[in-house]
Amino acid sequence: MTTTQGRQAQPIYASFLLDGEEYAVDVRHVREVVNLPSAITAMPLAPDFVDGVFNLRGTIIPVLDARRLLQVGRSCRPADAKVMVIELHGVCLGLIVDDTGRVLRPRGEEQVVFGYEDASQRLVAGVLRIGASLVRVLDLQRVIALENVPHPQGGAGAARRAAAQRRRCIVFRVGAMRLAFAIGGIREIVLAGGIEPSPVQEALCEGVMQIRGQVVPVVRFAALLGVDAQAGAGDPDTRVIVLDLGTAQVGLLVDAVESIEAYVDDALMPVPVLGRRTAGMFAGCIDFGERGHVFLLHAQGVLDNDELRRITGNFSQLFAPAVQDARTAARRAGPRAAFLWFTARENFAIGMQQIREIVACDGELIAMPGAPDFVAGMSNLRGQLVTVIDVRKFYSLGSEGSAALPERRIVVLDSGDTLLGLLVDAVESIVRVETADRIPVPGLLRQAMPAAVRDDVLEVIRHAGADGRPVHVQVLNGTRILESVARREAGTADA
Repeated sequence: MTTTQGRQAQPIYASFLLDGEEYAVDVRHVREVVNLPSAITAMPLAPDFVDGVFNLRGTIIPVLDARRLLQVGRSCRPADAKVMVIELHGVCLGLIVDDTGRVLRPRGEEQVVFGYEDASQRLVAGVLRIGASLVRVLDLQRVIALENVPHPQGGAGAARRAAAQRRRCIVFRVGAMRLAFAIGGIREIVLAGGIEPSPVQEALCEGVMQIRGQVVPVVRFAALLGVDAQAGAGDPDTRVIVLDLGTAQVGLLVDAVESIEAYVDDALMPVPVLGRRTAGMFAGCIDFGERGHVFLLHAQGVLDNDELRRITGNFSQLFAPAVQDARTAARRAGPRAAFLWFTARENFAIGMQQIREIVACDGELIAMPGAPDFVAGMSNLRGQLVTVIDVRKFYSLGSEGSAALPERRIVVLDSGDTLLGLLVDAVESIVRVETADRIPVPGLLRQAMPAAVRDDVLEVIRHAGADGRPVHVQVLNGTRILESVARREAGTADA
């Protein structure tokens, strides 16, 4: 049915163009128009008409492709496309349009409203008859009511009002997306080489892993998020992030674990959520500047997914006795400690409580004139200069060209008033080790170690490698490293 509006209502419209066709929205809900951002961050679980999100002066704005939303046109998006930012009932969205149009002030008889039996499925509310042209009117009420259209999470200033507390998160990659979990939400990170076929047939399940006697289902996180993975289970960068549901564990297969990053609560920007099913998944979005935007996920919010709960429930029933035995043994063994496992020709680890963050070594370090040869230089860590030592040179482990070490990282130690960067070959993973797997270094073995290493190594941890065989990792003490660096720098200065 079609009706004509009365003369009392004479709203003003702003029009935009899509593939040569003209559309319009109520100008009262147009917040601003900006150029198409150079960087739009893809959003997990978003429908195909959601391009992603971008940062508009500290506010995360979800961006909808108006062409795909309205199923208009087949030509390519123009290079000078615009984003029309609209705001209605506290919901802020960006519409990607080919170009802006004109301001329209139609008379009452020039407005035609469409009536539908199922209005929620129709995004064009009516047309404006302006001269010889017909301009379609987009109903913003229906747009924001669409299933899985991102909505704001919490008040606009909720994150800014939080106490500024420094935290750390593990940044990882799934397809083209960069995501993160707070360190406290992760049980451990392991290499993906030990995945075996699953006895339970589940579409999302990559297989199972044996982790200290417990059978852990491994879920393809890319499939759960609806994105294309860029690496397979056999890729050397692929990792499994193990989360704990309390009654069971589940592993998430990700393309790569990139770094540990520091952030403060104040830096968290609220993320528009896609619907009730995913509202608990996002803790916020962090802008790391040149490193881009990262979605911080709630571990428990991810685990609340019905499919994950069904998978872990099936495995818990199938392997219940083994799970109970493993948990009982873990309780008897005592508390588990978390370590960062890295390589510098040999396997080393440092307790997570001593590490501030990990940063990529993708730029030139600032040279330090007169510094010892083991000092690689200084790194600018967000306005703070950090001395970086080359672990290979510091411990006389032999040198290697940077081209042969493409995964080099800087592990930043934090002693409270001093920061020190360790240049390492690669960061392997985070491991949680039980008391029984922490072995004090016996005196005889200590004497066999290189002189530069022996004073900084207090114990050795035993951990399962990719092939399931135990790997022995030397645990370095961060405080002793700082003292050793200070002594050796002082000795160089005296000389």
